[in-house]
Amino acid sequence: MGEDIQDLRRRRIDHKHPTQKDEVERKISSEPSLGSCCSPKAPISRRMQTAAVAWYVSGLAIILSCFLYSLANPFLWFFSIPYTIFFIFDRTPGNGEVMSRVSPWFRSLSIWRCYCEYFPITLIKTVNLKPTFTPGKSKEEQASLSGGRWIWGKWFKSKAQLERTGPRYIFGYHPHGVGCLGAFGVFGTEGCDWSKLFPGIPVSLLTLVNQFQVPVYRDYLMALGVSAVSRKNSLKTLERDHSICIVVGGARESLLQGVNTVDLILNRRRGFIKLALEAGNVCLVPTFAFGEANCYNIVQPKNDSFWRKFQLWMKNNVGFTVPIFYARGLFNYDFGLLPYRRPVTVVVGRPIFVEKRREEPTDEELDYYHGIYTQELKKIFYENRDKYGFSDVELRIVG
Repeated sequence: MGEDIQDLRRRRIDHKHPTQKDEVERKISSEPSLGSCCSPKAPISRRMQTAAVAWYVSGLAIILSCFLYSLANPFLWFFSIPYTIFFIFDRTPGNGEVMSRVSPWFRSLSIWRCYCEYFPITLIKTVNLKPTFTPGKSKEEQASLSGGRWIWGKWFKSKAQLERTGPRYIFGYHPHGVGCLGAFGVFGTEGCDWSKLFPGIPVSLLTLVNQFQVPVYRDYLMALGVSAVSRKNSLKTLERDHSICIVVGGARESLLQGVNTVDLILNRRRGFIKLALEAGNVCLVPTFAFGEANCYNIVQPKNDSFWRKFQLWMKNNVGFTVPIFYARGLFNYDFGLLPYRRPVTVVVGRPIFVEKRREEPTDEELDYYHGIYTQELKKIFYENRDKYGFSDVELRIVG
């Protein structure tokens, strides 16, 4: 009886005097949380990194808006009218001449290093790739080949004095993710020191043809060495002894996001294998980006829903599709279009040499090299997944 009375008294005391945990929970529920907002004390370096990524995400809209304003403003017609005429007749993005428009100075701007440091993006070399071009003996030529002091056209002046001693390369990038963030940082800029890790291998990142139909933005991409992912342009670029990078999975792969899996579209992708066989003296190089698919949250609509049907319709009729995604904002961490700060590690694998040129490759040849490429890609993933936090993740080829 005495113990029951003591328990009753204790409960009354606890009711009148809530515990510290209850007090904290009460304060949290009654006060607005500011943890989702960016801290005003954030270092300037982090702010610069966020600004660089924000530019990458919104660059197309900003550049197009500025060009439309120049058309509407008579004081800017001295630029907009001649440029529009040039834009109509210029065919550089699709004829393999993109390297004539590359500015290594532009590729080496500090904004791109800030972009890569945001995640951060890291480039890993597993084997040495034989340079396509042997560096010159002079310091000036070596500096130009490393991408340190280039300007427009300087590559071709030094290239004329260099000898092609190695093969061209077709880099296959996996997975696509939402924005090919790692592919842009590694192959589209010098933010990860591509030319220092792989000297003598000038590479052009290939993207959708539709992006080169936007005035000024097209020239912005070509200054970074980005060109159109068409068969004609790819072959022409390889014929001019430049390497290319293709995001093999394409837009359809951006809709995929498995649980404890990395889902790839690869079985149906044989066009890049055919390019290597048609060009000859080309190495296929599988490249896997650990963390690429984790930078955004992707909303998966049901297969029979309107949004899924609309996404597939866009893919089949427009050539690209837009997944429903979100991440963080410019000044908050809850919702927005900026990617999360999650590490992206791009591992460049072993080359698969295709020596002979075939004008009409057979299905057996395509299957042979496609099988070797798939094995090497899986080997990259399973040899490195423990190092980069993917030890419980499986690689699946779903299409």
